[in-house]
Amino acid sequence: MWKRVFKMFIGLYVPLFALNLILYYSQKAQQIETIMERQIRASTMKRVAFEQECYSFLRNAHYWATLKYPKNFDPLVEHSSFLSSYLELIEDITSYDQFRFIDLEGKEFFRAERVGNDSLKISALQNKNYHPYVKEGLQLKKNQIYLSHISLNRENGAIEKPNKPVIRAVAPIFDNEQNPLGLVVINFKMKKILDQMKSIVEDKNVYLLDEGLRIISSNTIKEDLYFESENKNSTVDDILNIKRISTNKDSTYVENGHIWSQQLINLNGAKFTFGAISNVPTEIVTPSNWIMALEIPAEIVKAELQPVFDSLLTFNIISIFGLLVFSHTYQKNRVEKEQFYKELESKNILLTRSKEQLEKNNIEVNKMNSRLEMRNKQLSDFNYLISHNLRSPVTSMSVIVEMIQKEKNPEILNQLLPKLDQVAKSITNLTKDINEYVSILDNKEIKQSNIDLAELIEEVKHEFTETLLDDSDFNVLVKLDVWNHITFSKFYLQSVIQNLVSNAIKYKRDNVASHIEFESAIENKHKVLYVRDNGMGLNLEKHGENVFKLYKRFHRNISGKGMGLFLIKSQLEALNATITIDSKVGEGTTFKIKF
Repeated sequence: MWKRVFKMFIGLYVPLFALNLILYYSQKAQQIETIMERQIRASTMKRVAFEQECYSFLRNAHYWATLKYPKNFDPLVEHSSFLSSYLELIEDITSYDQFRFIDLEGKEFFRAERVGNDSLKISALQNKNYHPYVKEGLQLKKNQIYLSHISLNRENGAIEKPNKPVIRAVAPIFDNEQNPLGLVVINFKMKKILDQMKSIVEDKNVYLLDEGLRIISSNTIKEDLYFESENKNSTVDDILNIKRISTNKDSTYVENGHIWSQQLINLNGAKFTFGAISNVPTEIVTPSNWIMALEIPAEIVKAELQPVFDSLLTFNIISIFGLLVFSHTYQKNRVEKEQFYKELESKNILLTRSKEQLEKNNIEVNKMNSRLEMRNKQLSDFNYLISHNLRSPVTSMSVIVEMIQKEKNPEILNQLLPKLDQVAKSITNLTKDINEYVSILDNKEIKQSNIDLAELIEEVKHEFTETLLDDSDFNVLVKLDVWNHITFSKFYLQSVIQNLVSNAIKYKRDNVASHIEFESAIENKHKVLYVRDNGMGLNLEKHGENVFKLYKRFHRNISGKGMGLFLIKSQLEALNATITIDSKVGEGTTFKIKF
């Protein structure tokens, strides 16, 4: 029994375990997605905060660029009184590390440096024409501001100690007659900003990278711009061992169990008004494309996902115990039932033999009943077919005979006699087909043959007085260019065509040139026959469900038994063909027969 218990347990537990794996990975993916969403929000907040600081620097530079300086401005000589009113402002803005005016040749003509946190001193002038930010600044146009790389401040080519990360905002200045005077250059302190960026981490590592993927600042590295201070040239790939970081787009992804989120900071080409009175925007020119990258370490990600793993592990332990108990109980009951059934089987063997014999007799009786029911249905259909299909040619013959009896003009008689012969032949052919149908009933199968559809339609056409004469006001149109031959029961197909023509004649509209049209087509590799008339039409919304039912009539003012469409559908479906209808009141009806 234990072997059965183990097999049953395996059979139940394997799909459950597979479902658990699917649920685990699904919940894991959802949890990682939630973490990534938080990561994106945190990265966005840091990027926005950093950009706001950059906008503040640019706004300061814009302020100095829009002042109306005196002509031939020299702050150290005759125009010192002009600048003295602004020195207190420069001293109060503690984010200023250096404030300089540089002439059009790249030489300083005013230089103020921060000493400590609160004081400012006027320093010796230097030649800065070899610095990239000066060269770029001299290329600026009016309403442009240059923002440099973040770098360590250098004095006379040497890195200033202690290390001082700065960013420079450069803007052209003009006198009150709009003549260019030179540049205003402001060195902004970055240490406080970089420290603030690193302080709000929440178990995340934050990195500010430059366009060369070098680490400018990070909470994982003690010094900012360490690659400058230590004269190193390591990139983020060397330090962090990641390959997917990109300078082309924002992205969030998982690599080696770490979750990374990066957002680009690219101010180049951006335009701002900075709240100026003039609505002329100021364009930012900068070579710097920074990347704000946040990392959630693998151990933090693992800790976030641990509850998911623990819950599924607990569920699996409970499932294993429960399935073992269920399997043991089920197999124990099964063994007891098997023993009971064996005893019952030995006691009831005689009853079983008698029952088997009785069942055999019942099967034979049921077969006989089925055959009788089928034969009755066939005979009933046969009776309907004969009464329905013979009516039209017999009526036509009666009309022609009556016309012959009354007509005395020999020429018209000569026209009527061939028509009478055609109707007689149709009746003869119908009689042959009826005999064939009787033989089909005896053989219990429907004989099929290759039928020339055009000939069959022409043959049916001569069975109706409305289509018999050449000058009839009802036309039969034939468009069988796509196909003309079909393998089918000729008796059934002839009956179908007879009923469709009969209905088209019966329900034609007054004062309209009435017709019925037969058109062949191929659709989805099946032969299709479209039969269209321009008669009264049907209201399918009202009668659609009853169109092909027996004894259903839809035009009470016109006589009929409501059997034609039922016979058509029955005969077609007997040979796996189908028929559908599309009709509009006052326009006509289209039948689609698919073989």
